Amino acid sequence: MKNAVPHHLAIIMDGNRRWASLRGLPAKAGHMQGATVVETITEHAHNCGISWLTLFAFSTENWKRPEKEITDIFSVFRYFLDRKGQKLIDKNMRLRVIGDTSRFPTRIQRLVHDLVYRSEENTGINLTVALNYGGMTDMAQAARQISADVKAGKLNEEDINPEIVKANLETAHLPPIDLLIRTSNERRISNFMLWELAYAEMSFVAPLWPDFTPAELDKVLLDYSERERRFGGDAGMSDTKTGSAG
Repeated sequence: MKNAVPHHLAIIMDGNRRWASLRGLPAKAGHMQGATVVETITEHAHNCGISWLTLFAFSTENWKRPEKEITDIFSVFRYFLDRKGQKLIDKNMRLRVIGDTSRFPTRIQRLVHDLVYRSEENTGINLTVALNYGGMTDMAQAARQISADVKAGKLNEEDINPEIVKANLETAHLPPIDLLIRTSNERRISNFMLWELAYAEMSFVAPLWPDFTPAELDKVLLDYSERERRFGGDAGMSDTKTGSAG
């Protein structure tokens, strides 16, 4: 059975700095152009019928970058949240954030909280942005919580199963990822949503994120629609709804 559009699409937005470098521009220019693409691709994904879109915006490893670049990235975040957030909310998008934003500037934390709150009743595409997020960190904190529950007598050790682990992840409310896209021709998942990627289809594409267009997304979605998803079984068992949340 062939697939239609993915229920949950995730994107590792890679290539902002290279895009700027190729044009002799500072890295901030690439991050700013990348923020513009976020708006365009979110709207196009919504129009394509995708229900969940998750974007990897800032990883736990990104703190290793130069302090000047991190400051510039925060500036771009503020711009996007200030100028673009309300526009997407007006188009019925619901915003969620995963990751520890406590290290971010207070202004960004407030903007994020405000947009998440004001979009709670929206029924369009579910846009999740990963900010200071790492898959291994998420799984480690889930293990700590499960261990604490066992010690407190809230959970029996023999009852621990994949559903219990999932329920203790920060991503517990997100459905499994059906399709992962990484731009800039890098072919790795970089510690992103390790649990949800268990049975994801993957597409590694050449365009740098600031050059990624709706037409490029359409190409990937067409390729996805022609794949057979087996989930460990035979081709005849393939089902685009397998593992998906409503």
